[in-house]
Amino acid sequence: MLATSATKLRNNLFEYLEKVKNGETIVVYLKKKEVAKLIPPNISNWRDQMKTKIKLLVPPDEIIEPIEGMWRDYV
Repeated sequence: MLATSATKLRNNLFEYLEKVKNGETIVVYLKKKEVAKLIPPNISNWRDQMKTKIKLLVPPDEIIEPIEGMWRDYV
């Protein structure tokens, strides 16, 4: 993690953005107080996200099972 003043960030913005792009986190200070953090984006592969499986809290049969008596008026 790097730390810099807002003035240094302004004067060397593209240099700091390149560091963030490479995975560094930069803390920005204004008058010796932390005011911001530059963090790299969480870039992920969409294919990996599609591999995620849904975890059911109840069995599938229970999800599609009608509640007793609820459908009597409609059948």
